Amino acid sequence: MAQILVENLDPIIVEKLETLAKQHGRSLQEELKHILQQATEKAIYYHSGADIEKAREAVARAQVRYAGKTFSDSTELIREDRER
Repeated sequence: MAQILVENLDPIIVEKLETLAKQHGRSLQEELKHILQQATEKAIYYHSGADIEKAREAVARAQVRYAGKTFSDSTELIREDRER
């Protein structure tokens, strides 16, 4: 497995990471591995287009929910609000 050396970390950051590790019952190294794993999973999820797919699904659900319904024109209300 690869090793990574991170130099010149702010001592406050190291202290916060150690605190997180203790809260989660992990060593500092295990906590850092966990943080890196979460970050890469989120990045892969984001770049895979999964967020876009969720958005499309939400739009499709809204279209079905509001299909055939008539809504009032809010133009006049918006104009009145802008004039305040």
